[in-house]
Amino acid sequence: MGIEKLPIVGQADIDKAMRHGFHPIYKRFHDPDFEFRPQFENLGRDPALVERNLMGMFNSLAAGKRRWPLYLFGAQGCGKTCAGLAMCDMTFNSCFWDVDLVIDALFSRNPYDWKPIANHEFAVLDEIGGRDQVASAEVDAIKKFADTRERFCNRVAVYISNHAPEKIKELYGERIHSRLCCGTIYKVTGKDRRMG
Repeated sequence: MGIEKLPIVGQADIDKAMRHGFHPIYKRFHDPDFEFRPQFENLGRDPALVERNLMGMFNSLAAGKRRWPLYLFGAQGCGKTCAGLAMCDMTFNSCFWDVDLVIDALFSRNPYDWKPIANHEFAVLDEIGGRDQVASAEVDAIKKFADTRERFCNRVAVYISNHAPEKIKELYGERIHSRLCCGTIYKVTGKDRRMG
């Protein structure tokens, strides 16, 4: 029986997909014909540099053994964005956002600017907490992003920040902290790769 691609709309769909041996968002890693092809060519990364434990965590998430969303944090340059982009490349239908793009989409007069967040089966939001001062627009944009992923996509998302979950609560309050950190939390370790 062939592998069918399912949208994530609920537990029944996930259960059906799992009977066929895969999670709806997940490409076939064990398929010998799987070929790595970056979806976002203009953003550099090497999937071989992603921590082995983090890839294991992603496998567990995709298999339904852990809860979404995935919250990644760690020092600057340790490979969080690289990991998020690699995960996008390993999923069927993904989008990669940073907080500034989400703020732009929130205030856009074009309603289609927001649709990719709801329509993609896998989404990454990067650069959370990247500013010293948090404006209300940033809080609103992150909240709408997380609410959209929860409502339409069963919380399947990766949130990336330099800050530990406790600092997110301090910066954004409990409402945002609850949305971003209600699933699996993973600390990315390692030295700043940008510094060589």
